[in-house]
Order: sequence, then structure tokens, then C-alpha cells
Amino acid sequence: MEEEGTIEGKILKGIGGFYYISDKDDVVHECKARGRFRKDKIVPLPGDNVVFSPQEGEKYGFIEEITPRINQLKRPQVANIDQVIITMATRSPNPDLMLIDKLLLTASIADIAPVVCINKIDLANKKNAKELAKQYSREYPVHIVSAKSGKGLRSIYKVLRGKTTCFAGQSAVGKSSILNALFKELELETGVLSKKTERGKHTTRHAELIKLNKVGGIVVDTPGFSLLDTGEIEPVDIGKHYPEISNISEPCKFSSCLHKSEPGCKVKEAVESGEFSTERYERYLKIIDEVEKGRKI
Repeated sequence: MEEEGTIEGKILKGIGGFYYISDKDDVVHECKARGRFRKDKIVPLPGDNVVFSPQEGEKYGFIEEITPRINQLKRPQVANIDQVIITMATRSPNPDLMLIDKLLLTASIADIAPVVCINKIDLANKKNAKELAKQYSREYPVHIVSAKSGKGLRSIYKVLRGKTTCFAGQSAVGKSSILNALFKELELETGVLSKKTERGKHTTRHAELIKLNKVGGIVVDTPGFSLLDTGEIEPVDIGKHYPEISNISEPCKFSSCLHKSEPGCKVKEAVESGEFSTERYERYLKIIDEVEKGRKI
């Protein structure tokens, strides 16, 4: 709540201990955090809604209060996200579906609505794009687009309206290119694909919020190769974050079923009937295995 001499705003980015905060009039203020935040081990994040005191005649203002967060991500470090558009390319680079599944899991754990975007359909035939979409379209909204030709981008434009959106995925899949195609004034730096390895090189160095005034939304420009941080999640809880598993009406025989080889497993029946993509199920098993072995995934 604002007090005399303070203003409400949202942190757009933080660099070297300085935070750049946009007020309701879109004026950006340079601020530092009060010492008590460090004492309480609270780090302001891009996306935080804050109360701050602008300084007159000084180089910077001060963050006085951070309002409670709806959610937050650790990698990238950003708060209060409405949705994440998880982006892959049909090729160049080839889609890393394990990464896509891990990002979907991350979004569910953080209570962020996921959207799947398949870009670079200009580099592949329709069948390839549809095969990729088939693994996800039953449970998630999927958009098939080309940042180069503009095909399908109108649907992404509508998705961005009024939301704070984080794009995630490998570098060079076209996250920044999609935004540049929709909002030419942004002129975001795009990923560069290594000819030798066919992997994207990093472009964005830190999370930064960018206001999209045309749609009344905000987009988070984040580094490529976003990774999963599951925290202390137990293997038995991973299935709760898979719609294909959590939406099965009839429970498995055992409440602690990991859906691997247990008898009376309804999930395995769903895989056999085609309700749960075989490829996605096999990747689920690999994720379970990694968590059981205590590795970061």
C-alpha cells in the first residue's frame, strides 16, 4: 500500500543491485533495495509488484515493500507469471522433447499456465509439425507458427493479451523472432545457431520484463536453455503434474503407484489405448528415474 512519498510499480529488470521499476504512467525509476531485504534474505525479482520511494536530487530511489508473489521461477529468476509459452522448432535446432516435458512440469509445479508453441514450420512439412503437436494437443493448447512467414502468429498475439508471459525453450528456436514479428518496435536480439553443433548460442543474459502496450500485456525476455528445478518433489508426486495421469478417473490399484511396472496401473492402460502418448510416457519414466537417483533434471 502506498504511503506518502511512495509509489507503486513493477520491477522490469535488475542489474548489479539496481532495479528498474515501471510506475502506472510507464515512467521507469532506478532504485536499490533497502538493507532489510538483504538481512531477511529477500531478493527482489523482475515481475515483483513493489512500493518504492523515488529520490529527488539523488541518483536512485529505494524499494520499500514487495507485495506477496503469486508464483516465482528460479531459472530464470522472475515472479508473478500468468503463463509460459514453451517453444520448440520443427528443426534447426531439432526439438528437445525431454526439455519440453521438463518445462511443462516446471510450469505445473509453479502453478503457471502452459502453452506449447511449435515454430519454424517453414522448415518442415505439415506432417512433421502435426506429429509433434499430437503428443501435446490432447492436454495443452498448441500453436503451430512460423515467425519467418507470419503463419499462425495471430493466435499467439491473442494469447499474449492482458497476460504476463514467459517464453521458454532452447536458444534459436525463435522465441525472440516471434516477438519481433508481432511487435516490430521491440527489435530483440535473436538467437544464433551454431553451424557446427546445431545448438543455439545464448543471447538474452538476464530476465527482463517488456511491456506490450498493443495488447496490454507483458512478456519476459529470458535466457535460452531454461532448465528444470523441481526442488524437493518426490517421484510419486510427479504424476500429479501430468494431465494425462491426473485426469484418469479411475485410480490405480496402489496409491503410491509410479506407473512403471506396478500391477493394476491405469496409466499403463491409457498408454496401451493411445490416450497417453507412448513417447511422452517413455520420457516420463526417464524423469522418474532421474528424480529417484537424486539428480538435477
